[in-house]
Amino acid sequence: MKYRYLILIVFYALTSNFAQNIMVNQVGYIINREKIVYFTSTADSFYVTGNSNDAVLFSGKVEVSKLNDAASGANIYFGDFSSFNTSGTFKIKTNTGDSSYSFDISLNPFNDVYNKSLKGFYFQRCGTPLLESNAGKYIHPACHLNDGLFHTTTGLNGSKDVTGGWHDAGDYGKYIVNSGITVGTMLMGYEQFPENFRNDDLNIPESGNSIPDLLDEVKYELNWMLKMQDSDGGVFFKVTPENFSGFIMPNTDNSTRYIYQKSTAATGDFAAVMAMAARIYLPFDSAFASKCLSSAENAWQYLQANPSIVPAGGFHNPSGTVTGEYGDNNDSDERLWAAVELFNTTDNSTYQSYYLSNYQSAGMIYYAMSWGNVTSLAQMEYLLSQQSDADAAAKNNIKTSLINYCNQLYNTAGNDGFNVTLKTTDYNWGSNAVVLNNAVLLIIGYKLTGNMNFYNTALEQLNYILGTNINDYSYITDVGSKYPMHPHHRPSASDGIVEPVPGLMAGGPNHDLQDNVLNTLYNSSTPPARCYVDDQGSYASNEIAINWNAPLVFAAGYFSGTKNISDLKSKTGSIPNNFRLGQNYPNPFNPQTIIPYKMKNSGNVRFTIYNILGCRIFSKTIHGNRGNNSFVFNGAGLNSGIYFYQMKTDNYTASKKMIILK
Repeated sequence: MKYRYLILIVFYALTSNFAQNIMVNQVGYIINREKIVYFTSTADSFYVTGNSNDAVLFSGKVEVSKLNDAASGANIYFGDFSSFNTSGTFKIKTNTGDSSYSFDISLNPFNDVYNKSLKGFYFQRCGTPLLESNAGKYIHPACHLNDGLFHTTTGLNGSKDVTGGWHDAGDYGKYIVNSGITVGTMLMGYEQFPENFRNDDLNIPESGNSIPDLLDEVKYELNWMLKMQDSDGGVFFKVTPENFSGFIMPNTDNSTRYIYQKSTAATGDFAAVMAMAARIYLPFDSAFASKCLSSAENAWQYLQANPSIVPAGGFHNPSGTVTGEYGDNNDSDERLWAAVELFNTTDNSTYQSYYLSNYQSAGMIYYAMSWGNVTSLAQMEYLLSQQSDADAAAKNNIKTSLINYCNQLYNTAGNDGFNVTLKTTDYNWGSNAVVLNNAVLLIIGYKLTGNMNFYNTALEQLNYILGTNINDYSYITDVGSKYPMHPHHRPSASDGIVEPVPGLMAGGPNHDLQDNVLNTLYNSSTPPARCYVDDQGSYASNEIAINWNAPLVFAAGYFSGTKNISDLKSKTGSIPNNFRLGQNYPNPFNPQTIIPYKMKNSGNVRFTIYNILGCRIFSKTIHGNRGNNSFVFNGAGLNSGIYFYQMKTDNYTASKKMIILK
């Protein structure tokens, strides 16, 4: 073993001499958006050239980004080519002879990133065969069809069908708490930006059923989660063997897999995502939505019957079990999130009362959400609530904290050579997910304020993941020019295929050096952003996980759709004061609803209705008077479902979601 690590040290010492001096987003940049390239050596100027020739299409100045950058330990320089907006494939070169990887400039360079990162969840499916028609060469028979036996910690005997769901990470376990934040993040992305996530052509088994593939894929996990609920409403914590399996294919893993005891943290996460699912899936599958709501309410009753954390002190692995623990000794954040989502779905005052009694003691939005602390997610979901009786003062408090945190992220990025929102102490296990969860918060901050600093900083976080980092990696398998080839991921290591399973994001730099590979290559003096290695043995920096892919799906999906946003050129980010579009009421409705809007001056407004696939089904120009106005829309003849209404003046466009329920 020691010789293997010696070889590793020599290999990385040698290859570091051939590292790129130019770091680009290896996927691409959006036309008419910010475009930044980074350098680790100085030059007088840089050039944008064609991918296959040296013809100079744009030139710019190389400037200092950060000297003695603490995270990378290097002098970092940058070049701005935001004004270059020609579509195509290009490279960056310098007058010193350096050349970058190729990249695209287009209206939608991130569509492939979104598709691959979402389909990565399909490749994590458990309990079903992955067929060639959907999986290509990454096929395997159905796995883990005997899940699972009750562990003694449950106090129960026998077994329960808990097949299905997603494998959690590089191992084959299935964990409710990690599923909770994963599903919650993805459903929030869809609910806030449905037009960005409506694709139904991902080539998963459900594609083409007129339901967005994101919802189809998440439903596969929700169906497993429903199986994990006990008759008293409580939810079992996880399904795993007592020890991690070897690096074998999932269908050859014959280990005995156990269902572990119920947990209030797991139950709170479950209640939250089931309540979300109840309202989001209603237009597509009312029976499923009803089942989700009933399950969420039963879970809430379990939480009320068990006001103290269960098990006492939080879940811990029992003696003899060494699989993922996801230990959490405080379930107040999960309870808060459950209350928010149940209120958002039902408008029941019981849930709002619980939230208002506890939201301040839980803390505001001061950090990115994680599986261990979902407070920021809970607060953000209340801030985004569409319920008319949501507390205005609470919303204002949360919005203030979100804006303050987004400004803090903007300032942190401004002090980093690569414009990353991590401080040097933040390069821990799963640091890439922290980067992207910060991007999620910045995106919501931009949605609420129009502050372009938030938008651009969020975009820079995705750029970091896709190549603008000191390690010169796109951290997503099969994305970009240089990506992980040896992730800590059992199927990728054992399927006999050179290329890893695509669309999975590595955890990223980890200065805590929590595996033998990192400990051999680096030490406490290594700059934290460099503490990454593409090695199967580095589970602390190169494992994949569903909760890390979730904010990647959110960010990639969001930026895949922002080409349609009309107000991105506003540097102030302020909403025009001559127009305001209100939420329709009633909502849901059948068949009529009222759409309010406000005009500073009289004028014409174009009113358009789109269905969930983006097809225009109604359009009319109406005259609005100065002050408050309303328009009555009649949906007779339309099917139940989610629709979008848009109002447009000469200089501003706004749109909102409405639901027809028959």
